[in-house]
Amino acid sequence: MDQTQREERLLASLRQLVGCEESRSCMAASRGELCLLMYLKRRSDPVLPSELSEAMSVSTARITRLLNALEERGLIRRSMDLTDRRKIIVRLTEAGEEYLDAVYAHAHKRASAVIEALGAEDTEAFIRIAERIAVVSRSLSVEEAEEQK
Repeated sequence: MDQTQREERLLASLRQLVGCEESRSCMAASRGELCLLMYLKRRSDPVLPSELSEAMSVSTARITRLLNALEERGLIRRSMDLTDRRKIIVRLTEAGEEYLDAVYAHAHKRASAVIEALGAEDTEAFIRIAERIAVVSRSLSVEEAEEQK
């Protein structure tokens, strides 16, 4: 197998792993929503939409669309900041917390099944390699950002 074929197989396996093969646009939309919800959960205090935009590296227009969809589903709530009435703050609702709890529970159940199928040794090897790929990828991103300056 040559380098190009290896690259194609790596990219295809990563797409399959994250479920992007079937419905790329659907996955991208829901992934943005999930990332936003997870950020709100980690922060636990109200967040400004501009902060979400910066943290997620997406436009404020994209954040607005995500917030609209999540608010419509009752997973987040936007309200006026009581200390500065010009600002809108975003927080996770109880329904949003419950939704994330269910997502986490499903992910752990699935991970447990994968670990059982792979076995401890292969699981550890995969984790080691995945972590190494992440480090190399971050390093390449830093290099690319420096080249663009």
